[in-house]
Parts: sequence; structure tokens; C-alpha cells
Amino acid sequence: MALWGAAMVLGAAAGHHNPYQPLGLMQATAVNTLERPFLERFTTVKSVGELAAEIQSASGQGQWALVDYYADWCVACKEIERDVLGDARVQQALAGMRLIRPDVTSSGDQSQALLSAYQVLGPPTLLLIGPDGKERRAQRVVGKLSADAFLARLAQAKL
Repeated sequence: MALWGAAMVLGAAAGHHNPYQPLGLMQATAVNTLERPFLERFTTVKSVGELAAEIQSASGQGQWALVDYYADWCVACKEIERDVLGDARVQQALAGMRLIRPDVTSSGDQSQALLSAYQVLGPPTLLLIGPDGKERRAQRVVGKLSADAFLARLAQAKL
């Protein structure tokens, strides 16, 4: 029991959250090597004009768009980055999509306008915008979800 407890303490200190794999060294390394380059594909926007331009550009190229409302202070946003966007299957499914990230970290007028543009209450919220420039509202994600649940919503949106 003492060894298991020590492993859990060490794992928690390293940022691992799975009590069944408290050290999770190999799994964490695989996710982290995939995550950073993928997250760099997101275009961060800070105004409604930038958001509209990105969506219009994607639509003009016949692309789907994933709009990920994000804030630095949002714990669930970080979990989605790690557990959903860090999943290789999700990254593959999003390969041909435009990835847009409205940054609503600050609580100013621009952030409020970004939230109001699509009637978003707050982060984390994920929108799927079709090549026609319209949101697939039924597949909107508000809050946390698993990679499998996200993939199911993405497949449903593309029907």
C-alpha cells in the first residue's frame, strides 16, 4: 500500500490524473508529443471581424471549421486540449478542417462580442461550422466530453 500511495503522489505531482496508471509515463509522453504541433494549427482570433473572416475563408475553400471558444483561466478548456484534441484519432479527423480559437480570456467588450456572435455562454464551447458557413447547432459542445463523444458529434455533423 505504501508503494502504491507513493506512486500516486509522484504521479499527481507530475500532473497525471489516472489512479489506475498513476505514473502514466509512456501515455503522457505520447499525448504531449502529438498535442503541441497540433494546437499550433489553431488560428487565435480576438474580434468578431477576425472570427467572421476565418469562417468565410474556410467556407470559400469548401472547408469545415471547428471553432473552439477558449480562455487561459478555463480548467475544462485545458482538459479538452489534453483529452480530446490530444487524441490522435481526433487530430486525424480534424486534418482537413479550419481550426479557429476565439480567445475570451479577458472579460472586455471584445470577448463579450465574440461570445454573443454565436450566443455562447462561455468556454469551453466547440462549434462545428459546415462548408456552407452555417453552424451545426445540434452538435455544439458545451463543457467537457470524451474524445469518443467528440468524434461521434463530428460524424453526426457531417451527415
